[in-house]
Amino acid sequence: MRIFILFLCIVFFNVSGWAQRQSAAPEVSSSIRVSTAVETPQSNIDLLKQSLQNSSEVVGTAAAVSVSPTTPSSATVSSASVLDMPLEMGGTVQSVQTTVAAPTKQLSPAAARRVQQAKEKRAQSAASAAKPTALEKDIEQSNALLPASQQQTAAETDSEEVSAEDAAAEAELEYAVKMLEKSKEALQTAGRKIPPSAAQNRPKTVPAPNKKFNPNAYRPGVTWVASKSTHFDIYTQKRSSGISSSNMSMTFESAYQTLRRFIPWMMSGRVRVFVYQDHQSYLRHEPNAKAWTRAMAYPTRGEIVVYDEPGKNQELKEVFTHELTHIFTQQFFDSHQTGRIMTPTWLDEGLAVLLEDQAYNGNKGGPWNNDFKTINFQRDPSTEVATFGSSAMFGSSAKKLTSKKPGKPVYLTPFAEFMEEGSLAAAEGRGKTQDWYFQAYLMVRFLLNPAGGTSPSNRMQFEQFTRLLSEGEAVRNPTTGFLVKDSRGKTVYQPYSVEKALGRAYRYNSIANFEDNFWRWAEK
Repeated sequence: MRIFILFLCIVFFNVSGWAQRQSAAPEVSSSIRVSTAVETPQSNIDLLKQSLQNSSEVVGTAAAVSVSPTTPSSATVSSASVLDMPLEMGGTVQSVQTTVAAPTKQLSPAAARRVQQAKEKRAQSAASAAKPTALEKDIEQSNALLPASQQQTAAETDSEEVSAEDAAAEAELEYAVKMLEKSKEALQTAGRKIPPSAAQNRPKTVPAPNKKFNPNAYRPGVTWVASKSTHFDIYTQKRSSGISSSNMSMTFESAYQTLRRFIPWMMSGRVRVFVYQDHQSYLRHEPNAKAWTRAMAYPTRGEIVVYDEPGKNQELKEVFTHELTHIFTQQFFDSHQTGRIMTPTWLDEGLAVLLEDQAYNGNKGGPWNNDFKTINFQRDPSTEVATFGSSAMFGSSAKKLTSKKPGKPVYLTPFAEFMEEGSLAAAEGRGKTQDWYFQAYLMVRFLLNPAGGTSPSNRMQFEQFTRLLSEGEAVRNPTTGFLVKDSRGKTVYQPYSVEKALGRAYRYNSIANFEDNFWRWAEK
């Protein structure tokens, strides 16, 4: 009996130990879910848990990782790399999959600073945004009344945060724009601040002369306040802040009087002037405006656009005189109202620069006159060869017909080539814009006053020259001899050639002869 009881006890203890061992053994299945809470790594599973904690993207749910048996899974993730980790458990090989996010692009320290500045700027803009409107408040209240499952969360309504790459691209673009503006400013500071050619400003529509002018029809988005002076219709932008300059109309009239002293025969009609409240408004609302310009003209429309800059009325007078010259030359040369730019570019720009210079200090002139006295401008060597009509044809030495000033020589373009349309664009392509304007200034200065002195009689030849160019010649059919008419039945006119006008007004038998006389005048 005792032996039987002892046997039962031994069996009982063996069964209990076996049960405990079975309960302590891990269950091996085809899918194992691993918790991400790990303190001290004790096995491969623990190491895997720690790697999952440091990963931002995991295949499956955020709180668990799926482990598939025997073979790696064929599933892939397009936005991240898949990592297979084989583990041996219970005699079988298990494959644990996780994803590793693609590394972000490394930015340079300067680019990183610009990215940070862009993010701070975006954050400041968001912080200073306007308060929600009444409509937005109603939408928010209606959203709160919906069940929790249907409510739109704040994360869904807010705009997505810009990625580092997008922020970097935006910062780089902003930086490039700033550098471009700085380079333009440096270029203009180093040389003369020359506005674009007025011939480039050709609006599609022109106000009808017999209808009441509506400024908002041509420059919308701005509230204009109309006023008048003796010779100008002035439209001033209503200021949102700040103080406007006083007596701007007097500045405009002063420029008018400067032109009246030199080209009174060209002046006719009233001119419209639009004055923006500041530089920013000028650039925002005027599509053809350049950052370095103070004013611009629309010759075929008879309008000048400027912006107010308190305390700088003298500078305004100078640029306004330049643009006003374009208006009057266009009205004078387009006497047949064709709506086209009829003035030769070299004459139009040269006269505008010359009269702008007179607005500085009367007859003494300004920076262009100073350049005339100091720059060592020379005749192009190619024109020293004898040509028909040149003094070299009759034994004179063209090499003597140059100015005599110290310094690095600036060679002028041959006059026949310079007078061709397109010479300004060619000079701009070579980076010689200022040299082109300087030569135009010199040629017009010579034509306006070839004999020197201040007597008005010295300008009579220039008046005759411009009248011949502006009147033009009626075009005739070479076969029939009849006048050519346009689609509206008006006679078609062609400009009087410059060479022919020079012959009648100045008795120069060719452009080469005109160039020789210019150099005789220049060396005095």
